[in-house]
Amino acid sequence: MRAPVPNMSERPAESPRTGRHVGVVLWCSFLSASVAAMVAFALVDPAAMHGTGEAPHWWTTRLTVYGLGFFFFWLVAGLASALTLYMVRTEPPS
Repeated sequence: MRAPVPNMSERPAESPRTGRHVGVVLWCSFLSASVAAMVAFALVDPAAMHGTGEAPHWWTTRLTVYGLGFFFFWLVAGLASALTLYMVRTEPPS
């Protein structure tokens, strides 16, 4: 004997896929930040700027600047991705 097929009208409404949206925003912003950091640091050498006296005192090593630059680009790209998701999901007023 077969189990009864549930009535589709009785199923609860789907919950928002917040976890998936967070993952998509983080992944897209990570990829964008990776490309931005590669392009930026292909054009600018932190060690060359450190010797000119124009660099801030916290530019101690290249890795420090690379890391901080990447996280800055990731923050900017994450905000842009989150804003895009918000704008796509927001309904226009009727």
